[in-house]
Amino acid sequence: MNEEKPFVRVLIVGELVIAESEMAAAGIRVIGVTGSGKEGVNLTRRLCPDVIMIVVETPQSDDLEAIEVIMKNQPTPILLLVGCLDERLAREAVSRGALEVFQKEEFDSRCRRQLLHKLRVLAGVKVIRHISGREEGRANSDAMSAKMKKEHLKAVIIASSLGGAAILEIILSQLAADFPAPIVVAQHISEGFSEELADWLDHKTSLTVRVATHGARLLPGLVLIAPPEYDVRIAAQGTVALSPCLPGVIYHPCCDSLLSSAADVYQEAVVGVILTGMGADGVEGIAAIKRAGGFTMAQDEESSLIYNMPRLAIERGLIDLVVSADAIAAEIKKAVFVC
Repeated sequence: MNEEKPFVRVLIVGELVIAESEMAAAGIRVIGVTGSGKEGVNLTRRLCPDVIMIVVETPQSDDLEAIEVIMKNQPTPILLLVGCLDERLAREAVSRGALEVFQKEEFDSRCRRQLLHKLRVLAGVKVIRHISGREEGRANSDAMSAKMKKEHLKAVIIASSLGGAAILEIILSQLAADFPAPIVVAQHISEGFSEELADWLDHKTSLTVRVATHGARLLPGLVLIAPPEYDVRIAAQGTVALSPCLPGVIYHPCCDSLLSSAADVYQEAVVGVILTGMGADGVEGIAAIKRAGGFTMAQDEESSLIYNMPRLAIERGLIDLVVSADAIAAEIKKAVFVC
């Protein structure tokens, strides 16, 4: 006899935008609705929801404060559903602890299905109060020195999913403008948000951060963010190639495509980094880099919001170095011979 799948319990702060019957059909039960951020904090403490959805036209100060208070006192996955996207306020919401910002432009059946899927996914995220780093990686970084003794790396490729935006900020903020290698990032993100992510990160680092465009060259000191609307690969000339998303691929942008293409082009002269996230996207790409002789790195469990992506790569023996979020940048510098 099959056990019935348990309902996801959601607390809604703001307007109820999807009928409770439609949510119930998707396995989601509304356990509370309030129009006040302050009351949302109280209900979170009393009801202990699996996930919180804050529905607003544009985030206000009390919404942002509610996110911060909840994540400090009773960490719970939070999705912010906005009618009007304000880039600065969206970044602020994420920096205070919201896992995702979702814009409801045309709230059709497809959009509602995506939203319900996101709520179920986020409900399974084990959130933490603060990202806790460690002063040293778990593996001896001498392994990197031994493997990277021939020449400078030519590219750094990062695969990242839920919880990854905050880790990218930590990494990039520690790298100087004269960093001698290009960085390309595949961060799972909703369509239409790559510009906002690139702009936010550009203000957090001395590097130049831009959304990857077709034909863009990989240059030292330049960080390219893969747009989720395309399948993003590195072409033989060290340029970006954008093509339609592959059918059947769940996560966008596809980390496997980007990592595998980098392995084909740069061979041993590439470092692949896999950060926090659920699912397995990026594991096959990391395997390609490992086979090509490149260096592979994974975020450790303690500093990961969701450990699945790094864990799967580690368990398959694909990772040369497991390291905390705070130490990733230092290890990348070693990999490109920056002291």
